[in-house]
Amino acid sequence: MKSPLNIYVVIVTYNGMKWINKCLQDVLQSDIKINIIVVDNCSTDETAAFVKVNYPDIDLVQTNENLGFGRANNIGIKRAIQNNADYVFLLNQDGYVEKDTISKLVSFQIDHPEYGVLSPQQKNGSGTGLDKKFKDIVLGQCITDTYLEAGKTMHDVTFVMAAFWLISADCLMKVGVFDPIFFHYGEDGDYLSRVRFHGFKIGVVMDSIAYHDRQERVVPEMQQLKSFYASQLASLTNINRSLAFCLGKVSYFYLKFSSSQIAKLKFSLLKENTRLFFNLLSKTGQILKSRNTNKQVESYEYLDA
Repeated sequence: MKSPLNIYVVIVTYNGMKWINKCLQDVLQSDIKINIIVVDNCSTDETAAFVKVNYPDIDLVQTNENLGFGRANNIGIKRAIQNNADYVFLLNQDGYVEKDTISKLVSFQIDHPEYGVLSPQQKNGSGTGLDKKFKDIVLGQCITDTYLEAGKTMHDVTFVMAAFWLISADCLMKVGVFDPIFFHYGEDGDYLSRVRFHGFKIGVVMDSIAYHDRQERVVPEMQQLKSFYASQLASLTNINRSLAFCLGKVSYFYLKFSSSQIAKLKFSLLKENTRLFFNLLSKTGQILKSRNTNKQVESYEYLDA
């Protein structure tokens, strides 16, 4: 392993008092030297003040507004790259790591530089099982290949949630950072589409463990619909497919949902479904600009966004 490695952990916080102390304590106990950047997304609780008082050596950036997940992370990534980071590890405020979580990912990437983004195995907050979304979405739907190496299980995936991402500097310099067209939801899917387009692989290293301390809850249908269309923006920006194909896919889901809502007499959902669909189509100009920019190799336009 190259020594010393310059590894930056970027944590975006927003009203994170419930988790931030354990989150930071875990990172600081890592068995590899790390630097931490906290970007506070204009919290209305004491998160920023807590970090400032209790962790004065941590680089704390406070925004003047809630920039959303991607744009806030971009601030931290930019600072890391300006400080010659070899790797950037994105960590959710409600995420916890073990002492060797990051070092195992780094060790694997050094041996396999074709991987631009690596994730640990994501367990639930108590460690009693896998995080449900990780199990259902990643292990259930996105595995393209699995192999064993020196006792490690490695999964090639097309998608993994950005709660715990190790991104190599090489990947960042070729792919760029999060597209500011996204606010919350969809930005991770869009980014990984770009990672694949530029020739990098995405993987989950199963002997590296992290814990996502989020509560599973029943989400109302209206909120599910809004989250779905937020994520569908990533379908339209997917540069691995033609825009015509992507529009056809999104239109198919719109018609499918509309038929279901009519059959169930859920007219308020039908109205919202139509509003969200046409709102998505209204972003066609922005989508075309994003697709053109994101196809460029070594384009770093979004670092100043």
